[in-house]
Amino acid sequence: MELQTVRQVSLEYGISARMLRYYEQIGILESLRTDDYAYRVYDEAGIKRLQQIIILRKLQIPVKQIKDIITNQDAVAVVEVFKQNITELDERITALSAVKSILTRFVDEMQKKADVHLKLDILNDKTMLAVVNSLSFSENKIHEKVSLEELNQANKQLSKQAEQTVRIVYRPPATMASIRHNGGDTVSDAKAKKDSEAVIQKFIKDTDLLKLKPDIRVFGFGHGNGYGGWEMWVTIPDDLDVPPHLKKIIFNGGLYAVSPAGFDLSQWVQESDVYDWEPHSPGGDEYINPFNIYGLKNIYSETGGSMYFEHSIPVKEIEKLTQTQIKQIDAALTKIEKNRRGEPIEIDLAVMVKNGEFDLKYTDGLMEIRAEGRYDGAQMVTPRQFDLPLKIEMRAKTNNTDINLEYAKGWICYNHHQTRNKWFIMDFLNGSVSSYKLPRKAAVNEFVDVEWFIGREMMVVKVNGEIQHVGSDYEYVRAFNKNPDYILSSAVTISTTGGSTLTVESLRITEIQ
Repeated sequence: MELQTVRQVSLEYGISARMLRYYEQIGILESLRTDDYAYRVYDEAGIKRLQQIIILRKLQIPVKQIKDIITNQDAVAVVEVFKQNITELDERITALSAVKSILTRFVDEMQKKADVHLKLDILNDKTMLAVVNSLSFSENKIHEKVSLEELNQANKQLSKQAEQTVRIVYRPPATMASIRHNGGDTVSDAKAKKDSEAVIQKFIKDTDLLKLKPDIRVFGFGHGNGYGGWEMWVTIPDDLDVPPHLKKIIFNGGLYAVSPAGFDLSQWVQESDVYDWEPHSPGGDEYINPFNIYGLKNIYSETGGSMYFEHSIPVKEIEKLTQTQIKQIDAALTKIEKNRRGEPIEIDLAVMVKNGEFDLKYTDGLMEIRAEGRYDGAQMVTPRQFDLPLKIEMRAKTNNTDINLEYAKGWICYNHHQTRNKWFIMDFLNGSVSSYKLPRKAAVNEFVDVEWFIGREMMVVKVNGEIQHVGSDYEYVRAFNKNPDYILSSAVTISTTGGSTLTVESLRITEIQ
């Protein structure tokens, strides 16, 4: 390789001569002087070193650390330098995320007012000022260090504002006219929404519905789960007939969490300690001012259409047991367990039967099963069956999601892969599924103790000694009530899915009279 002058290198790599001299001064780059040439030049080794420096600088490695990397032959020490920079990048990403949330809040507030003349009153809002003040960026530069404590404080402030953004409302029962257009992909779903809106607007005009029912309310919602499409509802008088292409339906009413469109209401519900999603009630975003009689602009639509709406999700209050109820249930369970048929049976994990194709390992007394994919289950089954009533105890951990216990057609799932931080419980006889939010975030890579009591009159689920669920509204309970001699017998299955690895330490089963 021919020697290259400072000018040649500067032009080829886009680095100033001044910066090249600086690199030489601090000892991370070397140039040469030949006897027959008056200027500094770089040989092949120098060019390679410069390429290394350029790459590291583009990765935002400080020059001081580049010197440590280049002069250090210890790979472990170099890895630690890179890890330190990764940590700093994580902190900056968190800081930027907090700033993005604040700016998004500014945009939402300013768009709500939608004044022609710019007003920055929101910058004087005390709550917003408190959020920004918690981010004490040095010299107003986001790349300066921000402590995790400061970022957490900002996020707390934003969470408080989120609580103020969300309203809990009760929607009363009503008679509705409904229309649905099917979709399936992004384009057809958008068309389905537009077509459904047009049908409802025409129906309102044709029936002069605003005079028949001045308090009309208009709702719309998409259909997920691969079906696509859009459905629209409008409240109508109970005795009003609807044309054949519309359906007349009865809305039973219910509790809803409501927020301005654009706010992540699903995430709010998932993180709420008070409310949970109600799967048995229909969704429905409410269209505000459907005929735009106030001349308002749709600030959430790229096309600037006349309609705008509020986002909503059906919710229910999380049921929480009182301390008195917990003591009563524990006392009842203690009394019931005294009538057990025999000693608790400690299941030898090594003799459980493998059901399906998946990775299975036994290490230091632990059984490890790994599900291959999102929907591929990995199941291990006890070699014998057990009769109800009984108690199943398992100590296990997951590296991701899904700690499952199954008995007969019944099933409980801790930390489900589709809706994390929840219990899912399936009835033994009719296959109905109920979900219950966990009182705290479900941990991964930590062993949990699961107790599942399946009695003739009730079912109880505990995690780490705390009651998670108590229920009696099950088909199997009704079957015992109808016939005291009813027998339900089944093996017990441990399983996981969602591509997770489940590690089981112990499984114990106690049959009760």
